Amino acid sequence: MSKQNFFKWFKRVTLILGIIPILLFLAFAGAVSFIDFNQYKPQIEQEVTDYTGREFNIKGVVDVSVFPFELTATELALKNPEGFDSENLLSVQTVQVELSLWSLLWHKEVDVLRLELFEPKLHLIKTKTGDNWSDIKGLATWLKQQDSFDKAQTATEWFNTLERVQVSLKPEAEQESAAQEDANKVANWAFDSLVVRDGKIQIYDKAKGFAETFLNINILAFDVAKKQPFDMSSDFSYQNSLSQRIYDVHLNGILEIKEQFKIWQLRQWNGVFKVRLPEDQKIPEVRLTTRGDLFEMNIETMEVSIENGFLNGLDAQLQSSFSGQFGLNTLLSGTVTLQQLNFKEWAKHLNLPLPKFVNQQALSVGNGQFEWYWDGSHLLLNDIDIQIDESKVKGDLSYDFDGNKTLRFELDVQEGNLDFYQAYLPEEGGGKKIGEQQVYFPIPISVDFLKQANIFGQLTITQLTVFDMTLDTFDVDIVAEKGRLQLAPLDATLYQGELLSRLHINLTGESPSFHWKGRVNDIELGALAKRQASSVLLAGSLVSRFDLKTTGMDVKTIKSHLNGRLSFDIEGAKLAGMDLNRILAGELSLKTSDSSRAYTELQKIMVVGRWSDGLYSARKLDVASERFSVSGAGTFNVNTAQIDSTLNVLIERPEGGVKILKGLNIPVTYRGIWQANAPNEGAAWHVNAKNIMNGTKVHKQLVQMVLNTFKH
Repeated sequence: MSKQNFFKWFKRVTLILGIIPILLFLAFAGAVSFIDFNQYKPQIEQEVTDYTGREFNIKGVVDVSVFPFELTATELALKNPEGFDSENLLSVQTVQVELSLWSLLWHKEVDVLRLELFEPKLHLIKTKTGDNWSDIKGLATWLKQQDSFDKAQTATEWFNTLERVQVSLKPEAEQESAAQEDANKVANWAFDSLVVRDGKIQIYDKAKGFAETFLNINILAFDVAKKQPFDMSSDFSYQNSLSQRIYDVHLNGILEIKEQFKIWQLRQWNGVFKVRLPEDQKIPEVRLTTRGDLFEMNIETMEVSIENGFLNGLDAQLQSSFSGQFGLNTLLSGTVTLQQLNFKEWAKHLNLPLPKFVNQQALSVGNGQFEWYWDGSHLLLNDIDIQIDESKVKGDLSYDFDGNKTLRFELDVQEGNLDFYQAYLPEEGGGKKIGEQQVYFPIPISVDFLKQANIFGQLTITQLTVFDMTLDTFDVDIVAEKGRLQLAPLDATLYQGELLSRLHINLTGESPSFHWKGRVNDIELGALAKRQASSVLLAGSLVSRFDLKTTGMDVKTIKSHLNGRLSFDIEGAKLAGMDLNRILAGELSLKTSDSSRAYTELQKIMVVGRWSDGLYSARKLDVASERFSVSGAGTFNVNTAQIDSTLNVLIERPEGGVKILKGLNIPVTYRGIWQANAPNEGAAWHVNAKNIMNGTKVHKQLVQMVLNTFKH
């Protein structure tokens, strides 16, 4: 054949070979265009129904297009069994599957290029007797039952105990020979892209009375293939019917799915959480960012782990790593590190219960770390080392969220300040207000929580400030059962002395009741006076015994219901004012040699009395000094701050020019409104000097000087 003829036939053959694929494609396209795929809907519906044991319907159309080569089906639904409120277990508005035409025509293989689901909705419902998914026949082929079955378990609990097995729909005789072949076919799934638009997942637990909902689910993933990591972007909203919080989440990362969908790994993720509350609360939404190295979940073994997960927001950062098992046998453990966490701001935006504090800076800064363990009902915090505001907290704490609601702790706190955490609570019985809120006892602990919980704990605080007093150490053991609290011992060291006591609190009645009994030993009043410039007693060693009972929530009510015994002895006291002993020694010049405050030394002060509904009655009041003594009685009403006392001052050992006063009795009254910061402004000393003596002018002046001692 000549060269010219060869090229002529070569061109003809090439043309024919080029035309054949075109003709085949046109024939395929023509065939597809003339086929009504809706005629196969009953067959498809029956296949799915037989496989799942649930009715399956395609209410919409089934269509196939050539450019792109795409299968579309609309209004698909998998029904729920009878007895469930929701009609469908699963519904999808539209399914689009784009296939590779080349693979189909030339390799006779079905390769999915794109899978897209529009408005998929999954409704999972749990009841006391079962659920709406664990009886699906096709799903059951992936499972094998355990040897024993506890009839007391719910269907959901039984379902969670099952284990996965390999799937094979072939006859039993062919299973072994075809197992590997089928596994390879299943394993070769791959998509150029996977898209989910406007999806919804709702989990409704009727037994516990709450629902969890994932709304507006959108997923976009590229180059999705088994055993290969692929980029994934998703966003969704999450709501729980038991909470008013709504979470809007956007998450990006590298996802890898292994071992037939058993292991899911998300690496190098980053994203944004937006937490918002209902508009009527008028609380701005908070934006949190998240990132991390690895999130891994094994669906078969129910194991999960996170490496170096971070959450940032509200000028704070939380870092955590944890691992363990979830599901029926939850057991998780990990670590948490806090940096600049403002507890109040987080509680505000997350709608968590937290009292309102008088001091706006309370609970505003948290730094530190701790280890945590969670088994589904018990939370354990170990090796706590956190600084909250100016306080440092170390120790261990655990809480049982089940029916017992048991709290256990062993905590060591340095520089605790209860005054700093004084809380506003609803007003009870009126009283002094700051702004429009009532100031209450400075322990911001929920009474409802104490009524429900059992508490066993040990608390040690160094440098505790409460009621403007500083306690060097404070030790208390707490035992509480359903609103009945015993704080014993409740001990403290303060101002070189000690408090030894026990406190019982009963919250089961209409109003809390308190019973506090104990003693105070060797409190140095001089150290206390240095904190209060207006103190009447500048020095002395105080010993006191008390047995007090009261009821109420706020300080005002507690004081007004105060009943019980209170006595105290003070030795080596120094009473601010003129030095009465110097006057009675005949030293009429009262100038002091230095700038220190003048005072009268008292050898002993003894007071014995009782409280009755906020009124203290001192039945015995004795004072012994070098040259005089005092006896008397009086009352103090804590509700009105009214003081009323009658005293008798006996001049016993005067010398010099005032020796004539020996044996003189001076009746003195002290009445008025007691003010701790200014004791002589609201109340006054009174005496009728005419009834004492009719002596010379000098004598009257001396008596007046004695009276003046009590006015300073």
